[in-house]
Amino acid sequence: MDNLVKNVTIDWDWVESHVTSRERLREISENNTKEAIFKQLKNALTIARSKACPAIFLAKENIAVFNPTSIELKCGVVLTSKELSSHIKGATGIYVFLVTIGKDLEEAASSCMGSDDHLLGYFLDRVGSFAVESLAKNAEEILRSSLIKEHLSVSMRFSPGYCDWPIEEQFNLAKIIDFSKAGITLTKNCMMIPKKSISAIVGIGSEKLFAEVTSPCTLCNMKTCDYRRRT
Repeated sequence: MDNLVKNVTIDWDWVESHVTSRERLREISENNTKEAIFKQLKNALTIARSKACPAIFLAKENIAVFNPTSIELKCGVVLTSKELSSHIKGATGIYVFLVTIGKDLEEAASSCMGSDDHLLGYFLDRVGSFAVESLAKNAEEILRSSLIKEHLSVSMRFSPGYCDWPIEEQFNLAKIIDFSKAGITLTKNCMMIPKKSISAIVGIGSEKLFAEVTSPCTLCNMKTCDYRRRT
């Protein structure tokens, strides 16, 4: 999996497109305002490219038992979620992964906010959020492409906080993968620092098991979520 780690990158065109779409920037009618806003977005993207430090970390575990509301791993960790158990039912194992873009971009956004450059700070924050989402998306896709060569299929990723999977399950993931090696710490409320980080798991099974990949977002009622996946 070393090649996967080396090949995962941020798709900055995807990031720009999604920020533009989610913020409805093309709907702004006043030309001078639109021009100024797009200029700041471009500035934020330039800064983000220089500040982001993308990294990915992986750990594999085998599944021992599927229960209706939990999954028992052979390492002894139990992941408690009815929706997660249903989402990856039939998998023989999981990959846990962490992705992060580091703290520098987050600090740049906070600095701009503190110096009253609110629009740039806001765009830096939004760009950072979509940058780490792009990193997670690309990690998942490259992992899928890599394992298909071994006649295995991969589910779409599922993160603590999705559906009925408690955010507190971050602590269980930390028993499988060392968050500190990724430069990530967990607060007592299970939030990750740096904030522009994502933890997730994917199920691994036979090549036909996840041939039709379905998104965990189909289980969620938050239809207006910025990060809602369509497939």
